[in-house]
Amino acid sequence: MKPISVSANTMSEIDRKAREDYGIPAIVLMENAGRSVAESILSDTGTLHNQRISIFCGKGNNGGDGFVVARYLANGSPEKLVVFVSDEKHIKEGPASANFHIIRRMGVSITPLDLFLQGKYGEEFTVSVDSVFGTGFKGELPPEYTALGTKINASAAKRYAVDVPSGLDATTGIASKNCLIADKTITFGLPKNGFYIKDGPSVCGEVIIRNIGFPQALLVHAQ
Repeated sequence: MKPISVSANTMSEIDRKAREDYGIPAIVLMENAGRSVAESILSDTGTLHNQRISIFCGKGNNGGDGFVVARYLANGSPEKLVVFVSDEKHIKEGPASANFHIIRRMGVSITPLDLFLQGKYGEEFTVSVDSVFGTGFKGELPPEYTALGTKINASAAKRYAVDVPSGLDATTGIASKNCLIADKTITFGLPKNGFYIKDGPSVCGEVIIRNIGFPQALLVHAQ
């Protein structure tokens, strides 16, 4: 039996209330989200020493989660870790930007997405993390991300989605062309309706639910 799930709008409202009504800083929620994804990857791999990790980050808060993932995984001394970004100059101000600058100061390799799409890195990664679009996504992926979906979905890497696979409408379950397909989706707070209907089951893989610090009262009320 599938767990109780919510729409993207309901989850967004839980996030807003956590920040505004309870005073939980957005950067704390982002920290907990990124850490929970990194912990899931570490649990699966056991060690990162032989892992070659690619993390694809958007310019919004989902991308910010990915920057936190990068920080934790970089501390595990993987063989290689590369963060790919499409638009470094327009990363959202606030927690996402703060976490981006942290990994830059750490010396984490940050590379334009175009270089990956041009085949500069081949298919050499063993782990890929999709941290491009979150629950706010609707419609069709932009061209560069449909191209990314083509490459990632054909790769041998184990694929992790941060909160929701990029290209999936988290409410309707309708996936964009070349939606990134996950082996495992680590989602936050509550699972989303779209994970279990229409295209959702075929693109989410195994769904792991993590509470990243939302007050339990908000989660119970939403159900």
